[in-house]
Amino acid sequence: GLELTNNDYLAFGPLPHQQAYRDLIEAPDLSDFYGRHGELSTLEDWIVEKKCKVVALLGIGGIGKTAIAATLEHRIDQHFKYVIWRSLRETPPIEKVLSDCIQLCSEQRDQFVPDSISDSITKLVQYLEKNRCLLIFDNVESILEVKKQTGYHYREGYEIYGHLFQRIGESKHQSCLVLTSREKPKEIAQLEGGNRPVRSLVIQGLQEQYGQKILEAEGLSTSDLQWKQVFEHYTGHPFALKMAAKNI
Repeated sequence: GLELTNNDYLAFGPLPHQQAYRDLIEAPDLSDFYGRHGELSTLEDWIVEKKCKVVALLGIGGIGKTAIAATLEHRIDQHFKYVIWRSLRETPPIEKVLSDCIQLCSEQRDQFVPDSISDSITKLVQYLEKNRCLLIFDNVESILEVKKQTGYHYREGYEIYGHLFQRIGESKHQSCLVLTSREKPKEIAQLEGGNRPVRSLVIQGLQEQYGQKILEAEGLSTSDLQWKQVFEHYTGHPFALKMAAKNI
């Protein structure tokens, strides 16, 4: 297989009897990653072995959801013909996201002109059934907003994303959509279950030994017990530990 640099738009890796087509232009470039062996093993089992259709990584900001998703992609990409990462941080219209995914899954050969967004979703699901595809939608909380008394809902104009999540979770296909979000979309809550192909994993703080590695990497001495006070104060939150070590 051919491996290109992180700066290239596309990268190719070996797959049995086929090539993997990857669009990771919006994926993060990880400089360090610590622990998360249990979480990664669980996610890999759900996606590769149990063939889950939708998997949501949930947790507070900075807890490591995006880093886990990126590391997971590296571990399982050989099982998919197409791998596509899209960030929803800038709240892209669903028409753009669907068009990108359809074109990438067809290797730019599909001249499909949809009559509606529903038609585009149907076309994408057809490609998810035809080939094993891994879609990763990062920062899904960006298209959600909280409303008093009723909790989280989709922002105005973005409700159709929920229909997309539901269609992917309910339809017959061989692909997987991975979401990262601070809040759980209602479609995930409705469809998920221990024996169902839709599941969610709440990401917690790091284990102590990996929190120690973060503090050491930021130049904080861990030769005495004071580092444990820092770790416990931030309950293993990786981003908070980095910021605390810089300030110290």
